[in-house]
Amino acid sequence: MLAFEGIPKSLAAQKVNQSEIEITSKQAEEAMAAKDWAVAVKALEKLAGLAPDVSQVQANLGLAYYSDNRILEASKAFERALKLNPKMTQAEMMLGLCYAELGRNQQAVFILSPAFRRPSDKQMGRLLGLDLQRAYEGLHQHDRATAVADELLKRYPDDPEILFHSSRLYADRAYELMTQLMQVAPGSVWLHYATAEVHASLQRYDLAIVEYKNVLAMEPRMPGIHFRLGRAILEGSKEMNAVEQALHEFELELNLSPDNSDAEYEIGEIYRQRGEFESALAHFSKAVQHHPDFPQARIGLASTLISQGRSQEALGHLLEAVRVEPQNEVAHFRLASVYKALGDTANQQKEMAFFQKLHSARARNVLPLSGPSVTQQIIEIENHMPP
Repeated sequence: MLAFEGIPKSLAAQKVNQSEIEITSKQAEEAMAAKDWAVAVKALEKLAGLAPDVSQVQANLGLAYYSDNRILEASKAFERALKLNPKMTQAEMMLGLCYAELGRNQQAVFILSPAFRRPSDKQMGRLLGLDLQRAYEGLHQHDRATAVADELLKRYPDDPEILFHSSRLYADRAYELMTQLMQVAPGSVWLHYATAEVHASLQRYDLAIVEYKNVLAMEPRMPGIHFRLGRAILEGSKEMNAVEQALHEFELELNLSPDNSDAEYEIGEIYRQRGEFESALAHFSKAVQHHPDFPQARIGLASTLISQGRSQEALGHLLEAVRVEPQNEVAHFRLASVYKALGDTANQQKEMAFFQKLHSARARNVLPLSGPSVTQQIIEIENHMPP
């Protein structure tokens, strides 16, 4: 939290009890330094009564109120400070924060928008951005709120509060758009598509399968649907021939979209798990050809080559996979096995140590699984790990 300057020496010129001013000023400064805001408020209220025309006292009182979550009182204190001294830039920015939190959104935007473009420091920029986003949301100016959220994520990519508010903004906007879609086109192919995606994201694959089939019934040649249907079947179908059904859908996808690297990868993975390595290599190779920065396809290709005893050929694909996705534990495990086969003990130990670190982090739910069919690859690795 920013702090204003200490209690101004000009108070000495006030025609009041100098000793009382000095004692109260010291109490206020000590309480603010200790972030004991309740005590600071009490001292600063008394000081403001002794010297009502000193802008710095009002600004510090506003800061104490704000820090004690007394936002309305803070706004009034900052307004008094700015009336006494309109050039108090920090007080003006704090007033903008107060306006945003009080729902006075238009006034907040007027102050916060230019300040966010040129913040006085990193911490103040963070506060300005969060409340500017809040104000734009309150005004239903979604494009501007999203632009602020994007800028905050760029400046503070690992900030939990920013991540939370940005995700909520996008989720709220998605809900609004879905509601609008339901109202304007309740029987459209796009509503079925959107509904299928929601079900799939919630792992309600049986319902997703139904909706994807509804999409295909209406638009048989819509790109991407056969692939998504195949993934839903793999993830959720209880039928004995689920893999064959999924394979058929992936092949249908390639008939419509020959460059679909995701479908090529899934077909390659099915063949790899069956031990049909030449067919797997053909599909993985096409996936990499269409999408060179597709780490899962690189890993699938390398895994197949390893199964054929072609570790030297696998090495380059795994190095490329970890370049694109450094936190991919499957890639590091496969890379360790390749180094072992090539007799490179130092690099084997290095990769295995890094894999163990990533694997432990995932076990603690710190790192998520990512990428299609990655769960199966993790299971394979765990089956080969020492107890």
